[in-house]
Amino acid sequence: MERTLVKTAIYSFVTSFSLLLVLIQRVKYTTDLEGMGSFEETSYPDFFFMILRYSIIITYIMVIVVFLSKRFKKQ
Repeated sequence: MERTLVKTAIYSFVTSFSLLLVLIQRVKYTTDLEGMGSFEETSYPDFFFMILRYSIIITYIMVIVVFLSKRFKKQ
């Protein structure tokens, strides 16, 4: 069971990090009430720490889900 949890953690972390790197935009366009628009750019360190944080959260959730599913299948 530990082997399955470790593999789940590694694969979910790598997969979520890769997907978030592609899907989350670093530059956002915002429009105010008068219709004027501006770009808001996130710095690279903040961007990577945000992606890292989300990947760790997704990894914990996946490991807990796999642990609970393995636990209930035994009973």
